[in-house]
Amino acid sequence: MKLDAISKIKDTSAQDRVKAPSSGALNTKGLWVVGSMVALGAILVLLSRFNLLLSSDQNVSKRQIQIAQVERGNLQRDISVQGRVVAANSPTIYAPATGTITILVKAGQNVGKEQTIAVIDSPELSSQLDQQKNQLSELQLEYERQKIQIKTALLDNQQAIEVAKVDLELAKKNIERAEQNIKVKVISQVEYETQQAELAKIKLQHKHAIQTAELNRENLEFELKTKEFQLQRQQYVVQDLQRQVDELKLISPLEGVVGNINVREKDTVAANSALMTLVDLTAFELEVNIPESYADDLGVGLGAAIQIDNKEIQGELTAISPEVANGQVTGRIRFIGDLPTRLRQNQRISSRILIESKNNVVKVKRGSFLESSGSRFAFVLDGDIAVKKPVQIGAYSLSEVEVVSGLDVGDQIIISSVEQFVDSQQIYLSN
Repeated sequence: MKLDAISKIKDTSAQDRVKAPSSGALNTKGLWVVGSMVALGAILVLLSRFNLLLSSDQNVSKRQIQIAQVERGNLQRDISVQGRVVAANSPTIYAPATGTITILVKAGQNVGKEQTIAVIDSPELSSQLDQQKNQLSELQLEYERQKIQIKTALLDNQQAIEVAKVDLELAKKNIERAEQNIKVKVISQVEYETQQAELAKIKLQHKHAIQTAELNRENLEFELKTKEFQLQRQQYVVQDLQRQVDELKLISPLEGVVGNINVREKDTVAANSALMTLVDLTAFELEVNIPESYADDLGVGLGAAIQIDNKEIQGELTAISPEVANGQVTGRIRFIGDLPTRLRQNQRISSRILIESKNNVVKVKRGSFLESSGSRFAFVLDGDIAVKKPVQIGAYSLSEVEVVSGLDVGDQIIISSVEQFVDSQQIYLSN
């Protein structure tokens, strides 16, 4: 009975209720999990960076360096040079003789071609010209006198020949009569032989007269030729002196501007002394100083790009000096096409000389790392690490260099100076 009664007593299961967990507790737990994961990630990142920092030789801020990417493209090999504008045609006028100068122009004055710019008075040269002219006149008189003498001598010779010819004709007639008389015995044999001897003598005289006339003619012609040569030589002397006197009147060889005048009015100038310079304003060139290291790569005919008033004008290298001065050689660049306006003598201008063009090469921006590394290595970025790698550099341009080996397209390298970590193999780049 008691057991039945006990089994009939109800438990409290009917009063139990399932209670849902509190939402606030769940959110707190989730935030704790997320925060733990973030903290763990940060710790891992810090540990990773700490390991990189420990494995690196140096720590460098990215703000202190410059980075560039290796690319593929065309490379224009050129050099940048500084130069000054000079007149392509700027002759210097020299004194042709010693004398007193009279200047007819001023520095900076425009002059035309063939315009008289100065006159030199040289009494010595003028006196020499007068003396040589008088001597020329004397030789001309002697030459004419020699021609008259030749005519007289030729006439005398001709007369002697004709007289000998007449005597010969008379002797021939005498011998003919003698032959007839000897046949009829009018004359003796002795007289006949005398006539024969006379004929032979007259023949000989006639022959000698002809030969003498020929020799006299040749001799007279020789003497006349000698006088003619003397006359011509004197004419050349007079012409040369006349040319020197005419050159005392200095003429401008071009249309331009008077540059520097090196003498003063009425100064006594020596022969071959510099008097003044003229500048042709229609023909300018650029005189540039080129580093000696590039001299072997240059040649006449190379193209050039000249920068004037933020414009690029085409030019051509026309001359290279064979001499080296202060580690540089001097070159001349002429303008192609029309001359730019407002050019001035000695105006400073920069330009680029185009040495060669290379297509489809691996290249990178030019930077100070080339000088500090001797163009032998570069620091290649790998995340926050820059690793030192040997490289081979080829052609240089004004803004880029060719990479022959050691780098691939897409690599990023430090192009600023690496002198401070040149002995490091790996550096860490901090933000």
